[in-house]
Amino acid sequence: MKTAASEAGLSGVRVQKSGCLDFCENGISCVVYPEGVWYRIAEPERDVAEIVERHLRHGKVVKRCLMEF
Repeated sequence: MKTAASEAGLSGVRVQKSGCLDFCENGISCVVYPEGVWYRIAEPERDVAEIVERHLRHGKVVKRCLMEF
């Protein structure tokens, strides 16, 4: 995610590595703040690219990657 955001030339976006987010049963996950949108990364290459482009660049939620609680 950090590399993808950097390669996309996004400014004003910080990608921070974290420890456990308490949703390990969902696999790889990330949360986008300040919105508090939680994503499940099922297919890393596809999902990360789409989240970076649609959400981080354009502010659009990637519905197919939303984590279900």
